[in-house]
Amino acid sequence: MLDVLAIGAHPDDIELFAGGTLAHFQRRGARIGLLHLTRGESASRGSPEQRALEARASADVLGAHEMRILDLGDGSLRDDDDSRAAVIEVLRAWTPRLVLAQLPSDDHPDHAAAGAIAKSAWYLAGIRNIAAGAPPHRPRSLWFFPCHEVPRPNFVVTLSAADYERKRAALACYDSQFVRRSDAEVSTRISDPAFLEGMAARCRAWGSLVASPYGEPFVLPGPLPVDDPVALLR
Repeated sequence: MLDVLAIGAHPDDIELFAGGTLAHFQRRGARIGLLHLTRGESASRGSPEQRALEARASADVLGAHEMRILDLGDGSLRDDDDSRAAVIEVLRAWTPRLVLAQLPSDDHPDHAAAGAIAKSAWYLAGIRNIAAGAPPHRPRSLWFFPCHEVPRPNFVVTLSAADYERKRAALACYDSQFVRRSDAEVSTRISDPAFLEGMAARCRAWGSLVASPYGEPFVLPGPLPVDDPVALLR
């Protein structure tokens, strides 16, 4: 049983855009998990086998209780019956209370598809006769984390310096993606040191809007239920 499950298209997507939030949840005692929908086999750098090792190391840094990599097709991810069934199986097995997923309108087709799959599976997992087998389970909440497209968020999760440091350490596990050691290696946008510097600036900028050292934004598909409005005063 998990408290929070993050779903992303490729190994490193979750850590880039919601890693600090997972670190925050885990620091507060929540059981967290990561579900990567593809092996990242179409990337310019890094083999699927290498990225699997990196994803495992990153999950360990974040203190994840569960981590799984599916093989739903890097570069051809689709919100179809097979993809939904694969995610429904995980939702019912791990029974998270909250799902974090990529924004279904993101510019990257795989990111958008991952968000759409997560939203479809989140709903359908609660219907008994859909993908019958394990007992139905619909997580209570679904939050979307923006990647390339950044609409106005519904809220920003505040991150401490320690939360951000764990996010940074988790990203550092993805050596194949973010480190270019020689001119012989393929150069990509994310292998440029300026990319991770930009990610740090992004987290600082979101944090500055909510009087926090760092922050990560989230978009909701509907209203956020508030059971304890008094807690908002703390």
